Amino acid sequence: MRHGSVSKAARMAALALCVALAGCSASEPPPPPPPLPVEVARVVSSSGTSLRAAGTIAWQRESVLSFRVPGMIALMNAEIGDRVAAGTTLAALDATDAAARLRQAEEDVARARRTAQRYAALAETGAMAPALARDQQTVSAQAEAALRAARYDHRSTRLAAPFGGIVLARVAQRGEVVSPGQEVLRIADLSSPLLVRAAVPAHDVPGLAAGMPATVTVGTRTVGGRVLRIGSQADARTGTVIVEVALAERKGLASGTVADVAFAGAAASGGAAGGAATIRVPAEAVLEASRGRASLFLFDAPRSRAVRRAVRFIGYDGDDALIAGLPADATVITAGAGYVRDGQRVLVSNR
Repeated sequence: MRHGSVSKAARMAALALCVALAGCSASEPPPPPPPLPVEVARVVSSSGTSLRAAGTIAWQRESVLSFRVPGMIALMNAEIGDRVAAGTTLAALDATDAAARLRQAEEDVARARRTAQRYAALAETGAMAPALARDQQTVSAQAEAALRAARYDHRSTRLAAPFGGIVLARVAQRGEVVSPGQEVLRIADLSSPLLVRAAVPAHDVPGLAAGMPATVTVGTRTVGGRVLRIGSQADARTGTVIVEVALAERKGLASGTVADVAFAGAAASGGAAGGAATIRVPAEAVLEASRGRASLFLFDAPRSRAVRRAVRFIGYDGDDALIAGLPADATVITAGAGYVRDGQRVLVSNR
């Protein structure tokens, strides 16, 4: 009986131990999830780089000439490179139709005037109601307005130089039918400054000022210049502002040539106010950019974790985003940033 009691007690103790072990196993936390694969990139400071922009050389006073009425070009009196005086007829349309409308308008005016005079005389004698005479005066005035329009259309069949200069381009040819507003010729006033119109990102414009020196590179040639005028509105599609740089030299430089402009004394991303360094990061690293604020994830290398950070958002520049509020040696998460949580373990796959 004693031996059976001991065996039973031993079985009960073993059962209790198993239950206790099972209870401990159920209370253990689940294993941590594997780290999320991401890619990272080191940030690049933009504050110390000189501001550069691409532009196009042009004369300050250039005009694209076109007819305001349709028709076939009957006269072309301009070639590329021709020097022309102000008021010179450069091209003309076949004016047969316009001349016919002008003659018809002249005849309508003469007839309306005769009728108005006759009605006025009859109204004075009481043979006609004065209201009818006044109505005819209105008809006569309308005919004269139509005559002025016909004369304007007839004059518009000739294309004259608005100022003295040189013919830069001839787009249409004699015998060609053109539409209103279609470019026919382009001329430039050689007495106006030769300049470069450069497209500068809007966030860099505050770092520029009229009179600031600039260096213009055309191929292997370098020419000095100065900022002449800064636009006041950014292009809605590109986010750039046109800045005009007057060139110190003009010999051998042609309108329409693409040039590179470096603004001396201006740093890229001058729009980062408040002394904060401007940082360039891949655009895919930026999350929730709105109203000058954004956030991104930094890579905490010692802990291999992602750390969310709020930053000041300046704008986009090509495939990069310009921000402020990060140290110059920071590493940001790029690919996979949209799937990361703050504090999550990550595994860098591009190192």
